[in-house]
Amino acid sequence: MKRTIFNMISLMLAGIIFSGIIVSCNYTKPSQEEEDKRVVKLNYTNWTESVAISMMAATVLEEKMGYEVELKLTDVESAYREVAGQQADFFPDAWLPHTQRQYFEKYKNEIDTVGIVFHNPKTGLVVPDYSKYVSITDLTGDTIPIVGIDAGAGIMTSTDRAIKHYKLNNRLLTGSDDQMTFQMTDSIKRRREIVVTGWEPHWIFSRHDVRFLEDPDNIFPTDEHIYVVGNKKSIDEHPHAAEFFKRMKLTDKQFNSLIDQVKMATDPANGIHQWMEKNKFIVNKWVKDLQPERLKVM
Repeated sequence: MKRTIFNMISLMLAGIIFSGIIVSCNYTKPSQEEEDKRVVKLNYTNWTESVAISMMAATVLEEKMGYEVELKLTDVESAYREVAGQQADFFPDAWLPHTQRQYFEKYKNEIDTVGIVFHNPKTGLVVPDYSKYVSITDLTGDTIPIVGIDAGAGIMTSTDRAIKHYKLNNRLLTGSDDQMTFQMTDSIKRRREIVVTGWEPHWIFSRHDVRFLEDPDNIFPTDEHIYVVGNKKSIDEHPHAAEFFKRMKLTDKQFNSLIDQVKMATDPANGIHQWMEKNKFIVNKWVKDLQPERLKVM
């Protein structure tokens, strides 16, 4: 009988110890569901500021906050559509409420703004400082083409509207940010006239003497900001990432230096790390109390 009781007690203790090991393992190791929620998907476009914002955000999320980040390069319409369908979680380069209004309105039931990255960016037609053109109205009767970017961009819609409003005969050429800036740089070297669809912040304003054409009737929007937009479910599922995006704000100087650092670096990742090293204080403010325990211990 004593041996039987002893055996029962031994089995009970073994069970308790074994259960304790299981509980301990479950406590220290996140579940698969929790691990899945440490994966954040970001969409971005091939525009200078979009590349800089998105790569910087991805680096902070991975290195400072323990997320795995999936970055996807796409066009602006697809960026909104995929965030709405939760194929992506966030898009950190939303120009609202005007430039990208059509996409936000289309998917407003599934997406929401998370935070403002940058206040009062500017869009319009840009020329070299030596240009004879001062105002958009000076293009009247001229046939110089306007060098644009991809067709789905909000600035292209605004430029189409400006052409109609000011009754211009100028043809709007589609292309890419890189093609537009190459043609601007090449024209400046040759001191030729050129008109492009431009926006600020952009590295071209820090490298060359360029300016916006006056827009007497304010066809190009002025009162807007660059937002992070996210899928509504994703915002709830990734509260720390969402809080980071609420905190991620850049001044003119910080944004321009980030864009320039990324553009100048042979490897954009090196440019991001150099910028983060120079701006440790602001990055640390963004991630304060948002790091998982394993990173805090490290």
